[in-house]
Amino acid sequence: MNLLDVHNLLNFIWGETFRLNEELREKLKPLGFKVEPVEEVFNAYIYLDGEWREMLYPHPAFEIKPGGEVGATLQGFYFVFGILKEKISEEFVKEFIEKFRKSYIYGSENFLEDFYNYQSPKEPNEVFKEIKESEEKIINFEVGELTVEELERHLFDFIELIKKYSLFDL
Repeated sequence: MNLLDVHNLLNFIWGETFRLNEELREKLKPLGFKVEPVEEVFNAYIYLDGEWREMLYPHPAFEIKPGGEVGATLQGFYFVFGILKEKISEEFVKEFIEKFRKSYIYGSENFLEDFYNYQSPKEPNEVFKEIKESEEKIINFEVGELTVEELERHLFDFIELIKKYSLFDL
């Protein structure tokens, strides 16, 4: 990859994140969500070559309150929501894994240990058991490596799923 390619990719992910921020602010407000401005996120991680690697460089992201974040890395666009462990059911985990093929499930404290990683999948009942047995209080459900078009569609599908299981007070 040459410098122009890197420059164009960074401009694309930052530009699209700003655009998504404005677009989602209007679309999510009637659903009870508040979209915060775009910020630089430092010390995040990206899953490359079978392991989580620290990104010392910033990437764009914004919060969706309550509990969510939308952003972009070199791999594509993503969203992640933290959900209280006590509210998570085995049915929710199963439906999440079935609906969102490129997904990760991990804790908020020990976030480098995946309960679920689409690149080495496990059965939903095994994932749920590990979640329940963990010391984690908040479990992150992430859908990533998406195009801009996929992000919005999957985000609204996820919102329907969290409403179905009453995971947030909206």
